[in-house]
Amino acid sequence: MKLIVITRPDIFSGEAEAVTTLFRNGLQTLHLRKPQAKEQEVEEWIHNIPLSYHSRIVLHDHFHLAGVFQLQGIHLNSRHPQKPVGYHGQTSRSCHTLEEVERYKQECDYVFLSPIYNSISKPGYDSAFSHEDLRQARDCQLIDDRVIALGGIDHTHIEEIRSLGFGGVAVLGDVWKQSSESFLPHFHRLWRQTHGAPPTVLTIAGSDSSGGAGIQADIKTISALGAYAASALTALTAQNTQGVQGISPVDPEFMVLQVSSVLNDLQVDAIKIGMVGDSAMTLALSHVLQRYTGPIVYDPVMISTSGHRLMEENAIEAVCRYLLPQCTLITPNLHEARLLASRPINTIEDMEQAALYLSECYHTAILIKGGHLEGHSMCDILSCHGKVTRFTAPKVESRNLHGTGCTLSSAIATYLAMGNVMEEAIKCAKAYVSQAIIEARNLHIGQGQGPLWHGSFI
Repeated sequence: MKLIVITRPDIFSGEAEAVTTLFRNGLQTLHLRKPQAKEQEVEEWIHNIPLSYHSRIVLHDHFHLAGVFQLQGIHLNSRHPQKPVGYHGQTSRSCHTLEEVERYKQECDYVFLSPIYNSISKPGYDSAFSHEDLRQARDCQLIDDRVIALGGIDHTHIEEIRSLGFGGVAVLGDVWKQSSESFLPHFHRLWRQTHGAPPTVLTIAGSDSSGGAGIQADIKTISALGAYAASALTALTAQNTQGVQGISPVDPEFMVLQVSSVLNDLQVDAIKIGMVGDSAMTLALSHVLQRYTGPIVYDPVMISTSGHRLMEENAIEAVCRYLLPQCTLITPNLHEARLLASRPINTIEDMEQAALYLSECYHTAILIKGGHLEGHSMCDILSCHGKVTRFTAPKVESRNLHGTGCTLSSAIATYLAMGNVMEEAIKCAKAYVSQAIIEARNLHIGQGQGPLWHGSFI
């Protein structure tokens, strides 16, 4: 089912941030309804939304702005019942009777039918249809996937609306009445109920028995951000906050069986790869992922934070030859970037040149993490489609940094699974990691370098 959110009629403080949060978490269609707003106010409102999300906005007024900003479409209503002359884009319309649905459905991409239930945002605006009316309209195929239910809808109504044949729901009051603490969790609930499942991310990585890194950190991160985590193990490790005491690699054939089992059953929206191990594992993984077409984020666990090499030379060669070209994004730390690029990297400018070089070599996006550079700020460098982007933020001092790379890469994969473009996915993921570090600063888990607090966004 389609999930549409309609804005409040008034413009309020923090609205752009709230709407952007919905887009980042998977919302594909937002109706911008500001009936009293002047054109300049609507234009300014759109300017405050990141450009990559403009194509998800539908206008209820000032229709010519749809072309100016390349928006998703326009919505016809009692104030503006006709399409502008020469407009050929997506069109939707408000309907308040079944007769109007019959009249307008064929000439629109979809229509709203309201009020299905007593309105939440408009007291006294009560349901106009009996359950029997709607059932009969479904049975004669008047209500179908081009009719969106509107009016008084909350999460308790989703299953009934689905049974009545509607193609989706449009919500207003149910979303905007939420507190700041419940706003995002409530949206995730609506998403799960309308779509039948949250976005799914498969993590392929090693296990960390202490729970701070590896597949455990990935699962915590993916879940905290509102997605569903599936997993395939490449290795078992005995480790804690003080170090690694032992590694037991998984047989490559069994790793392939795990990955195939997931891909053959679940709709996987993104994959995160962590610890691979040896060349046999690399070749097996490359082969099993050949038919996968979604985004793949690879955190190349080649060299530890202390500079210790974790992969043999033949394994690194196999990764470079077979695995890297299959990935959508590779996230090396400075040590790994130096190894892959075969050059010294000591400044931000060095990072930019190395990122461009590696991106061209492997035809994929490269995010070089600059956490090991000296200074009070941290700068990560992205090279994507020939464009270089800097992500700069203050360094957060903490002894609890175990699993930071795993957390970042799985967060990026999750935001990509939610439909974000690369730059937005990285921006969101870095914000999550920063918060997870901040909330873990005073934790005392283990005697060494402790983990992040992955529950910071729940």
